[in-house]
Amino acid sequence: MELVADGNVIRSLNRSELRRKVLFYLLSIYPYRSYLSEISRAVRSDPSNVKGGCLEGLGVRYTGEESLVGLGLVVVEQSKNGFRYFKVNPDLIEDIKALKTMFNNRKVFAVEIG
Repeated sequence: MELVADGNVIRSLNRSELRRKVLFYLLSIYPYRSYLSEISRAVRSDPSNVKGGCLEGLGVRYTGEESLVGLGLVVVEQSKNGFRYFKVNPDLIEDIKALKTMFNNRKVFAVEIG
């Protein structure tokens, strides 16, 4: 999967600074995983915003398809006791590092979504 060239990923990350913060926080702690309230504290945002706007989507404005989980950038692991943990998709580490470099260089991205 050529993630860096995927217009939906770039569009989703362009639309939300919080989505970028969550993704790059999870990248910084890789290979470890984190739970919702810990992620929220790290990025200094409300847990409902992190869950609905970034990780899993919520309603029409923040669709599940544009969420980090929906795009395949983040995977969800559920423990035996029912806790949900989030971590960067191990198959896409190099692509996510490339995305971080692109966004840190503050380039403007224009993509065609087809």
